[in-house]
Amino acid sequence: MKKIIKELIKTGKKIVHEKLVIDTGGNISGRCGNTIFIKSKGSPLNSSSIKSYALIDLVTRKVIKGTPSSEKYIHLACYKKRDDIDTVLHLHPVFSTAVANSSIKIEAVSYELCATLGSKLIKAKYKPSGSKALANEVAKLVTKHNTILLPNHGIIVVGKGLAKTLKRAVAVERACKTLIFSKILGVSKFLPKKEALRIIKLYKNA
Repeated sequence: MKKIIKELIKTGKKIVHEKLVIDTGGNISGRCGNTIFIKSKGSPLNSSSIKSYALIDLVTRKVIKGTPSSEKYIHLACYKKRDDIDTVLHLHPVFSTAVANSSIKIEAVSYELCATLGSKLIKAKYKPSGSKALANEVAKLVTKHNTILLPNHGIIVVGKGLAKTLKRAVAVERACKTLIFSKILGVSKFLPKKEALRIIKLYKNA
């Protein structure tokens, strides 16, 4: 258990370094058997303290230790829907949130995105932060998508392993930045759907 907390702390610091959150924003979790370690409410992600993470039983959904993030419902919903994941990141990156707020067409904008993400990028409907309604909205989409854009809020990224899941978050932010700059330049060019699916399939188990 100490190992997963150390990995969470390490990942949290990388997230802050990548400027994907500020202050106490965002929350991350890691699954260990039938329990999850999740960032504590009000704790900054660059904290080195073990107390910055709470513990929840996935079966009973009861808090075992600490005070978990107010977005705990999202994390629980993702783990319930996906047996193949052990990591959930909820972040507030600028460009990803901007794209989530806009009417920009979201397609495969780069080889990097398809190879790293392993699924299509999708946008959720707006639901209040910290609500069960938001968790239910995410639950509908996470079965087939590894990243979900949240309007006026941020992103949800799921995966196997903290390092790989963080790479997905960074790739999505870079892709959204590309989308915005392409829009400014008046050029919106995407990979053909067949090519995008080929790339996703090629790197799915990489």
